[in-house]
Amino acid sequence: MKLSEHLGKITWSLADKLLYVGYGFVQFMQINALHSGNMGDHDLATTTYGMFTLIVTLNTWVTMIADGSALAGIIQFGVHKEDRKRVNMLAVMIYGAIVAFAGLLFYGLAGVIEHSLHIDGFPVVAAWLPIYLILTMPRMICLKILLRDMGMRQIFIADAVWFGVRTLMTVMAMNANSLVRLEDILMIDLVGMGACSLVMLILTWRQLEFSWSGSMSLGKYLKYGVPLSLAGALSTAPRMLDVYVIAMFFGVGVVGIYNPAKNLYRIFEQAYDAVVTLLYPAAVRMFSQNRMSDLQILITKAISFTLLPTLVAVVVLELGLGEFLIDMLLPQYHEVVGHFNVLTIAALAMPFGLMAGVIQAMGRSTPLLVYSAVSVVASMAVLFIVGYSGNPDWIGLGLVTFTVVSGALYMNHVRKEIHIPLKALTRALDDVRVSLSGRMKGKQ
Repeated sequence: MKLSEHLGKITWSLADKLLYVGYGFVQFMQINALHSGNMGDHDLATTTYGMFTLIVTLNTWVTMIADGSALAGIIQFGVHKEDRKRVNMLAVMIYGAIVAFAGLLFYGLAGVIEHSLHIDGFPVVAAWLPIYLILTMPRMICLKILLRDMGMRQIFIADAVWFGVRTLMTVMAMNANSLVRLEDILMIDLVGMGACSLVMLILTWRQLEFSWSGSMSLGKYLKYGVPLSLAGALSTAPRMLDVYVIAMFFGVGVVGIYNPAKNLYRIFEQAYDAVVTLLYPAAVRMFSQNRMSDLQILITKAISFTLLPTLVAVVVLELGLGEFLIDMLLPQYHEVVGHFNVLTIAALAMPFGLMAGVIQAMGRSTPLLVYSAVSVVASMAVLFIVGYSGNPDWIGLGLVTFTVVSGALYMNHVRKEIHIPLKALTRALDDVRVSLSGRMKGKQ
């Protein structure tokens, strides 16, 4: 895959991820506004933002489970145009069933979860969850269709509306000093999601074709999607549901401190999501066409060209840049620094985590499930050890553990199946060396 041939798509994909990064700073504005709106009551502000975090996180986790089981097939099986209408139909039906089941399940068990897990206010989370799930559904379905067709420009437009509406509403609320209650910040989020879903529907209207006719069987679809969904549920648990472990052991207020650190850390996650967005569809095509040598090159470039800048970024952040940014953005929340310094360690294993997309592209969803399960067990063990130790500053080690263990397992699988030598992972250094050598010769 020559980068020059996909420069436009890469540019739109990176621009889209920059929207996520940019909105992360808007979220810091919201946190400061909650602090000011509550008359500087630090505990009330952090508890309010902590509750908001629990709601949004659970919606995202359920959405990812539904995405893996129902929507990943849109890309995986949508390469055959004759089956697209039936694939779309299966995707929507399965997604809708999962969302309905999850919403009813958490709503029905809200009281039990609150008392058994000691998560104060969980019934509030369960009450808002169905609204979030319904408004998110059109966006997720249309997003997968656009990713199948590599419609990065359309995705950018829809996400620009999503982040733009929420940013505008945040600024208006801050000017009116009306960002005080949980409902205030929730309304900003819900209106933004509704606007994004509407734009997504408009942009994909012609591709929204549904039919029961076609050769794709429900069994084949689920055989691919269910293990992938379970793997997704497990793989996202440490970096999402860790806030629930924090709420169990340390209270919702600590969640309001930890999540800003995760918001800043998501700069790494968004950068790697941009790579996966391009890597996965390309890997699907190469593997289906048996272009294994091209797939080797794609993999080694993806790892080597992300590992080096990540290493530099982590060193700079750990040496003080992270603390500077947090003190500048959240002057009332210096305790966020410790959480962020722990989380950034996980970024060093992210290049190897990219291999999950390659394994998925090869249709190996069952190994993904196994690797995710092993990584989650290790991660949750660390989380509970930290919880029982009574020191919330180290809660980020759960995510670090998962990222390192899963990255090692994914890389080992890909190396064995595609036969990638370790020295190929230094391709970026070799390319930089050749480029510099060429420039030096050109100057002579």
